[in-house]
Amino acid sequence: MNRLGTVKLLTLATVALALALPATAAAEPVAHGSIINGRGATVEEFPSLAYIEAHQGKAGFSCTGTVVSPRVILTAAHCIEDLERGGFTPASQYAVATGTTTPSKALRQNVFRVVETHVYPGFDPGGLHGDAGVLILDRPTGAPPIAMAGSGDAALYEGGAPVQLAGWGVTRANAEDAPESLRATSMVVQKPTLCKQKTRNDRPNYSPALQMCTLDTPTKKSGGCFGDSGGPAIGVRPDGVPLELGVISTGGAFCSTKLPNVLTRVDVISGWVSEWIAATESGGPRPVLDPKTPFPLMTKPVAEEFAVLTLQDHFGSRFSGHVYGNCRRASQSRFRCEVAWRSGRNIYGGTVSPFYLRQQDAVTWKSHFRIEWAPLKCLRSNAPNCPIHVRRG
Repeated sequence: MNRLGTVKLLTLATVALALALPATAAAEPVAHGSIINGRGATVEEFPSLAYIEAHQGKAGFSCTGTVVSPRVILTAAHCIEDLERGGFTPASQYAVATGTTTPSKALRQNVFRVVETHVYPGFDPGGLHGDAGVLILDRPTGAPPIAMAGSGDAALYEGGAPVQLAGWGVTRANAEDAPESLRATSMVVQKPTLCKQKTRNDRPNYSPALQMCTLDTPTKKSGGCFGDSGGPAIGVRPDGVPLELGVISTGGAFCSTKLPNVLTRVDVISGWVSEWIAATESGGPRPVLDPKTPFPLMTKPVAEEFAVLTLQDHFGSRFSGHVYGNCRRASQSRFRCEVAWRSGRNIYGGTVSPFYLRQQDAVTWKSHFRIEWAPLKCLRSNAPNCPIHVRRG
């Protein structure tokens, strides 16, 4: 269950518009689930699909999501929470494109910034139970929202229902890049007993009450692979209304098409998603974060990344990007990083302390910093009155 690491589909113009970030990105293999032996798909077939791209310095990843309201995108929790390094990808690092099958050709008006991210409170990274989350966009998308499965749709999870899976993931297990166009495939929802049997080696904690699985039966030639995490399994109600039954979470080892794709049951999480839709679109009460929920463990790579983002935000072009420093743990959710860099005629140095905090009803991150700088030539001359500037935040 890794997010696709190679991010290069959105054009420089669209990424700059949405994020004001550089368009270069290197591989950071971290999501599972795209379309092996699938077919090309169209916007008309899947009008509610959303391409999700996140940048982390020069690295990044991509996932898939669905438009469930004008400003709310449903995706996988592990597309928000970094399970390998710990912590969360900042909302400011995301760009979302809708209304296109080819993200590199997305129109500017169809590329959106993300202002909030929220992980389903029942998410269990170990068993991938409740692997769902939402992205809140900066403005409404014109893509039509898809209906979500609810408590009245339980029969569609009992096995035999045809579904469509779609996304922008790799088309073979050893591929380094995602395809540039949307792909889809037809699958069948499997019986809960078969899902548990088929996943017992890779996913011994499979829970029929929280998860569903699909297979390309009877041929077993198509299935999921890296890069389509967060994408939908779309079924049809008896009255003909299409709806999202599942959120793609993980797949078989080495993208085997003989093993089932595992998805989060949307009927389980749709009530929580609907609360975020009401809060975002109608000003309803925001879902309350359990105050007993522990902060995630901040890891050193995440702390270093947050420190760099802080310096970029507050020093702009005066931050060279080539920072020298060392981060030491202060607590489970806080680091203290000593940093230094040179830019122009000045030398900069000080500390950045990134930490997690609760802000209203969400866990987010922030940094305090104290940076001093002075002319390098003056410091080297040991002059007694070198001008030293200080900035705190």
